[in-house]
Amino acid sequence: MGRRPEVFVRQVSMVEGQRLQRVTRTAKGPVRLRRAIVVLMSAQGQPAPDIAHLPGRP
Repeated sequence: MGRRPEVFVRQVSMVEGQRLQRVTRTAKGPVRLRRAIVVLMSAQGQPAPDIAHLPGRP
């Protein structure tokens, strides 16, 4: 049996990371907030199951 595949976004630059962090602080809509958090967590190498268990998800 092989290794389970890992799925991550590409590396984000420092400027992109700062912009995503700003979005997490200022987002008015829940979808935009969740998307920014998912991208940040994935760029940090968090596995998909951990990201899927984020608070605030329906």
